Amino acid sequence: MKKLILLALILSGCNKYQVVSELRVNLYHLHNPKTKKAEVILTNENLEVGEFYNIKRIKQINIEDGK
Repeated sequence: MKKLILLALILSGCNKYQVVSELRVNLYHLHNPKTKKAEVILTNENLEVGEFYNIKRIKQINIEDGK
């Protein structure tokens, strides 16, 4: 049971990104410390600088079709 919980924690942690800065209104620079990847996303959600978020759960705005 402990191994299953540990595996779930490890797999869920891969999508955790920390908000580095708010570049413009609703435009955020995020960084994943484990994978060393960076993302810039546009969202209507208010994200807090320094907090960690699961990037798949952030509702992003698609620039191409405005949704």
